[in-house]
Amino acid sequence: MTELELNLIYLQLEREINLLSQSTMVTYRSAIKEDAQLVISELKIDIDKWVSHLNERKLTCYELEKLLESKRDFIKLTNIKKKDIDPEKLDAFKSDILRLIAKSIFNTYLNSLFRNPTPSSTKGIKKENLF
Repeated sequence: MTELELNLIYLQLEREINLLSQSTMVTYRSAIKEDAQLVISELKIDIDKWVSHLNERKLTCYELEKLLESKRDFIKLTNIKKKDIDPEKLDAFKSDILRLIAKSIFNTYLNSLFRNPTPSSTKGIKKENLF
């Protein structure tokens, strides 16, 4: 993936955060938006590395899902916790944030695959074995 495509991931994440905050109860909107942006900024180095590894075929989508899930316990959501939110709802917000990160990465990655197929990814594959 190019630098432009990496930037597209972060733009899509920003849109997804806005959608998440708009779909949240008014009481929690600004807190969830701030927390989601904080989580993404804290995971930026990891996201950049994961995208690079996906692009180099060193990481599978399944492995990325597991890496994202491993970050669940490190997500603090300090702003939303100040609102005395139910623990189940807090966990749902964590899932929402992880889902929007995964969605943004996977969408951009899949789009890049079809725009920029690499010769090495198709080398050694016979056409008759594809179908």
